[in-house]
This record gives sequence, structure tokens and C-alpha cells, in this order.
Amino acid sequence: MEYSKIKSGLWLIVLLLAAIALVSWSLNRNFVMSEPETRLISVPVKRGEIEQGAQVSGVVIRDEMVSISPASGILKPVAEEKDRVRADTVVAQIMPGEIRGITWKSTQVDLVAERPGVVSFTLDGLERILTPSSWADFSAKKASQLVSEPVGVTPGMQVDVGQPLFRVIDNYRIYVLVFPEPDTWPSVGESLTEGKRCNLRFDSVVNRLCSARVVSRVNKAKAKDDSRPDALLLELTDFPHELYYLRHVRTKIITKTERGLVIPKQALVKGEDGYLVYMPANLGVSFRPVTVVASDESQVICEGLKEGQRVVINPSLVQETGITIWR
Repeated sequence: MEYSKIKSGLWLIVLLLAAIALVSWSLNRNFVMSEPETRLISVPVKRGEIEQGAQVSGVVIRDEMVSISPASGILKPVAEEKDRVRADTVVAQIMPGEIRGITWKSTQVDLVAERPGVVSFTLDGLERILTPSSWADFSAKKASQLVSEPVGVTPGMQVDVGQPLFRVIDNYRIYVLVFPEPDTWPSVGESLTEGKRCNLRFDSVVNRLCSARVVSRVNKAKAKDDSRPDALLLELTDFPHELYYLRHVRTKIITKTERGLVIPKQALVKGEDGYLVYMPANLGVSFRPVTVVASDESQVICEGLKEGQRVVINPSLVQETGITIWR
């Protein structure tokens, strides 16, 4: 009887200690989780640049010669994807083989490039629809709705007569037909007249600035008024390798590059007379009015700061936590 009481008491002590440990862990966890939320974070002011312009969608247009299989057999690529070849260079071969139970007795067929360019064994079906000579027949709406589903050709696959096998892309001329949104057009329209040059930054071409020339401004609805065209045809002056195979792209048309002192956009605070930023001080924070010169999606160029000064990038916590603000 006495043993049973002692055993019950020990279990009670164990349960009590477990409960205390659980509560302590929970409180400590909540403290750790909330600590970053109540701590001001600051970053230094740095010199940098911001590219101003407008984001647009577009369709890539190239001169592309598609090779059609003249015989049936097994395909053997000779050139590699994205190889540059000269005219009359052997790109692939069709080897005799058995297709659908029939043994072909034909000899090997060499497939050559009819013109110099870049080889691609990926086709999307739009090679003969969108060309530099036929793009004007498409309205902006029709061209932007074109759907492409790339199909790749693999070594050793069986091919039939008339089957498209590869394309040779003219790497001296490449165009992008872009469709500006009405709300973004005023910011870029004045500078994008025919013959003018601009810079492009493609979402799919990482860390590379591409240059282009405005070839044409197209407005199907108002042929005599191209103040807000449905589309712009841009000719690239260089040839990023990503554009060998891409058809639909997103790009930023850059019309101006501002340079100055850059801070994250979230550091800005809307004040009564404009914008200000908070800066760490000995016993709290101080604030300083700033003038925004340029901005993009994530950062701004400001006047009123010095390089190396630190600005708070979570300013909403200043009021929430009651931190002293020095004027």
C-alpha cells in the first residue's frame, strides 16, 4: 500500500516536470520567433543605378529554314544543337532501317544546310508563320495569342518522308515584336520612334543587356496615327544564345538609366510633405527627408543621403514598438 502511494507520487512529479518543461519550451520558442519581428534592420546607402522603362510581352521572329525529310529511316544528327554551320554543311543523316515492319533498302541520305546559320533540332511549328517578311500580316492581338509547343528531335528516332527534322536560324537578323500596354506606353512612347535605338533586358537572358533598333511602329486600328501603336518591331543588334529556341518572351524596354545613391524601396516612409527614411541613432532612430529621383520594383535612387549612412528597411516597427524618434 505504501509502495503504491510512493509510485503514484513519483509519476505526479514526473508529469509536473514535463508540463513545466513544455511550457518553458513554448515560451522560449515564441520569444525566439518574435525577436526578429521586433528588431530594427538597417542597410548601408550605396551607389548604384536604376534602369527606367516598361515591361512588355513579345514574340521572337527569325529567318528560319526548316529541313524536311526526303526519305524514311533512322535519324543521325551530325551537328550539335546551337552549332554555327556554313552552307552545304552536313547537319544530319538518314540511315536505312526498319520502320513499321518494312525494311528500307535505300542508301544513306545526307541532309545539308541550305544557308549559313545556327542549327536547332527543336521546332515549335511557327517557323514558317512568323517571318521577317510576313509579320506585318498579323495583328498585335493575333500574334500575341500564337501558341507554340516545341518538339525536339532525338538521335536514333525513326523519321518519315515529309517530316520536319531541324531548322537553320539566320543569326544575323533577329526581331522581337512587342506589345506595349496602354498604361505603360506614355513612359516609353516618345523615345521609341522609327530608327531610334534602345536597350532591352529579357527575363530569360540573365545578366545581359541587349541593344535593338526600332524598325516599325504598327497601329492596325488607326493607320494614320501611331502615337500609341499596337506593336513595335525591334531588330536586335546582337544575338543572345537563349533566343535560338525561345518564341514568347518578356522584356523590359529601357529608355533611361539613372545613377545615384540607392536604397531598398521598403525603407521609404510616406510623410506629410513627401518621403523620409529612418536612420539608427544612439537611443532610437532619427529621420531624414529624401527626394526620390528614380525607382523600380525593388529599389529607389534618393537625394538627401550620403554614401555609407544606414537606413532602416522595416520602418513600420518604429511606431509599433515605441522607439524614440529624434528630430
